[in-house]
Amino acid sequence: MGTDIVITANLEAGQEEILAKAENKIRDFEQKFSRFIETSELSQFNNSLATQETVSPMLASLLSEAKNYYLETAGIFDPTIIGSLEAAGYDRSFNQIIKGQALRSDRSFATRPKMTELEIAGRIINRPSEFRVDLGGLGKGYIIDYLTKNLFSSVHNYWISAGGDIIAAGHQENSAGWNIGVQNPHRPEKNIFSIKTGGQKLGIATSGIIKRYWGKDGHVLHHLIDPRHGRPVKNNILSVTAISSSALRADIFAKTILILGVEQGLNFIEQKKDSAAIIFTNDKNPIFSRQAPKFLNTYE
Repeated sequence: MGTDIVITANLEAGQEEILAKAENKIRDFEQKFSRFIETSELSQFNNSLATQETVSPMLASLLSEAKNYYLETAGIFDPTIIGSLEAAGYDRSFNQIIKGQALRSDRSFATRPKMTELEIAGRIINRPSEFRVDLGGLGKGYIIDYLTKNLFSSVHNYWISAGGDIIAAGHQENSAGWNIGVQNPHRPEKNIFSIKTGGQKLGIATSGIIKRYWGKDGHVLHHLIDPRHGRPVKNNILSVTAISSSALRADIFAKTILILGVEQGLNFIEQKKDSAAIIFTNDKNPIFSRQAPKFLNTYE
């Protein structure tokens, strides 16, 4: 999935096979839902000319989650911006992107089919012609929530991280809950805070422009597209760490805040009673939502 996935779990006798099952499920998930794999179910869905498709239960679930979060974020989370990602050069896995390439024209952006035109009835999907989606914006959060529900339901203490998307439950050894480091984007080798879970299950995700970017002639290009104009986000936010009730929810909220900008992003997250956020801007002083401080420890 283009990132490191780490699982730490306190397993009891007889639970050892959970880790192997989790690894197999992650590999299977990538093979089925990566847009960079031509034979994946997602690629076949995107390339099909049919306006009605019967898809696998998991793809139907992914599309349903995508539409629900599109509506909840008023269209800021929008997986139909796949054409804009391709125009920005993100048309292959990140480690294959050609550094220094220019922004290509994306003439299809304004006329692309919208998420609201997607109709889901069980496994039957009705969609307009030329409807395509990129599920990378929710894939990591979705799969670790899936593992939590389907493989780790009988495990009391565990921590799963997929490239910055995290779910943590229970306690680490000799500690009340888990302590999750939050990176300082101004000094990436340092953690500026740790998030204390206190034993509750929390989703934590960080979204930013400090790792996956490329550019040419002074123009920085990255994978976070503003769906309102189809170009990479350009504001003063470097990264956002969101805390919520699931990894998927945290993942999408972090992206949403970053795209909206500080003022609108804070207004958005303050409406979510189960969520909090820390915003890092070009200024070195982080900005906190009202609920964020209760989760934080400060490093010396």
